[in-house]
Amino acid sequence: MPFDLLVRGGTVVDPSQSLHAVADVAVKDGKVAAVGPSLGAEAATQNVDARGLLVVPGLIDLHVHVYRGHVSIGLDPDPLCPAGGVTTMVDAGSAGSHNFDGFRRDVIDRAETRILALVNLSCVGLAPFPNGELLERRYADVKGAIETIRRHPGIAVGVKIRAGEHIIGPGEQGWANLKDAVAAARGSGTWLMVHIGESPMPVAELVELLAAGDCVTHCFRAGSRRIVDAEGRLYPAVRKAAERGVVFDVGHGFGSFHWEVAEAALRQGFEPTTISTDLHTMNLHGPVYDLPTTMSKFLLLGVPLERVVAMATSRPAKVIRRDDLGTLRPGAVADVAILEERRGAFEFTDSYGGTRTGAVLLNAVGTVRAGKLLAGGGGLRMRRSPS
Repeated sequence: MPFDLLVRGGTVVDPSQSLHAVADVAVKDGKVAAVGPSLGAEAATQNVDARGLLVVPGLIDLHVHVYRGHVSIGLDPDPLCPAGGVTTMVDAGSAGSHNFDGFRRDVIDRAETRILALVNLSCVGLAPFPNGELLERRYADVKGAIETIRRHPGIAVGVKIRAGEHIIGPGEQGWANLKDAVAAARGSGTWLMVHIGESPMPVAELVELLAAGDCVTHCFRAGSRRIVDAEGRLYPAVRKAAERGVVFDVGHGFGSFHWEVAEAALRQGFEPTTISTDLHTMNLHGPVYDLPTTMSKFLLLGVPLERVVAMATSRPAKVIRRDDLGTLRPGAVADVAILEERRGAFEFTDSYGGTRTGAVLLNAVGTVRAGKLLAGGGGLRMRRSPS
């Protein structure tokens, strides 16, 4: 029986299988059917020539905001998928218990893109943005978050709190909100993503509340609440948290990625667990653009390609507890990203206006989602050279 689709002759990089080799990827009935050399073009209904390109599992963006039309920073998810090679997105707390049903009805169930979501501890999610959604303690809804996750199995996959003092309040109020978020994650049997900002508690104290599988996002932000001290030394509590399984996620965003913090951490052998964008209306056209651009920044910083790919595929798949995603193993969902390694001189910008020049820019030139080759692909919008 012929394959539905054959991606031919690309360099397959699949960290879930420790695979880095020229091979074909065959798709049948929305699943990966086979990976290997010379599977035979005549045995496929549709062929894609990937020679000279990277073929990786469909990218998973662990931090986006796509509650479009209801939250001021929400994006339309479907154009982002083929443009960035992202086949699974995790909305990071745009909705809470009072509006999650509407988010699912109006966005998640209507989108072609696979969207999972975290439930904000605040019952109204990010509807008040830019005002803090937990400055009023009565908005913290532990029971509602747990019940929302129970009602939406497989879609609502965890809990989110933005732990900035201007969002959750100072002192004891801030701690109370953070502890409520932990309680919601434990009560729902899921995991907690904590946005670190100018938090009311030091990061070294915040991480003590987190367990294996919980996630700190914006891990390379600047400011007074960072994972490194004033001399750039990684806090021992942060390293210990990572060692016990706490996830450290990039969550680049508009104000949450600083070259110097990332460089200091990497010098000390501390890598992020996952690379995500925090894509929303304020950073889509720079400095973030898309997930391949964010991945390219870590190539610039010296992280090997295989680990960069893992940070956007197999590792976030583990975080969301989906062993059928983030891999090209036969039987897995046939999500595939075809990436071009553009070589030249490319200017990359962090969230604070700092620039670096890199030699490689990853660009999505083809995306297969659940076995279907999508129209769109990447483009040249990020091919920028330093002036």
